[in-house]
Amino acid sequence: MNHPDPPLDARRPWAAHIWWIALATGAAGFAFVWLATPHTRDIEAAWQLAAKLLAFACLCCAIAFFPWVSPRLHWLLYVPFVVLTGYLVPRISWFYYGDGARAHGDAFYTHLYLLLYPGIVLSVAAAYRIGGGSPGRCLKIMATGVLIVFSGFLDVMWQVVNPVAIPETIDAPHINLFTGGPISFGAAIVFTLAHVPIIAGINLLPLDRWIERLTGAAPRR
Repeated sequence: MNHPDPPLDARRPWAAHIWWIALATGAAGFAFVWLATPHTRDIEAAWQLAAKLLAFACLCCAIAFFPWVSPRLHWLLYVPFVVLTGYLVPRISWFYYGDGARAHGDAFYTHLYLLLYPGIVLSVAAAYRIGGGSPGRCLKIMATGVLIVFSGFLDVMWQVVNPVAIPETIDAPHINLFTGGPISFGAAIVFTLAHVPIIAGINLLPLDRWIERLTGAAPRR
């Protein structure tokens, strides 16, 4: 089957430039977030979360609209392994082995949830895209990965899979942003389940069709 990609098959000339513009913007946004916002677990201002999500969204678009789709480019996927093995994994390991006093909890949170998890989501999406996946489905993979972690599923399961007592309340910054403060464990489960139809709805959207119309690309066959 022939699957022309919108960036290369589009009639509108600007479509071929989406990926590198998004990449440059996302890289600049990441640099701003890393250098100009505090590395803390708490969300001190809504704009800080918006800045992080915007930078991540740009990187998602860069991957989704990457134009040179070919299994021969599998070597590009070695880059995430180098970053993970050369920086993130040893850095996160240090917080367990070296930070016995747990004095750098915010830095641990930043490296684990704001760098490692997004890196995994982007790596999976990149593998799908380079292997021939469509831009729309690639965006769905990344959006689903983000929604799962923001849904409160992780916060609920942390209490379930670890040897701890179920708490009366869950105090998670990304949940507090919507609820105004800590919520009960039962309410956290409801909060998580409320994201299921949202995730299903996103995955049912005809994103590839919309992208084809926007860029003037021929329909995928």
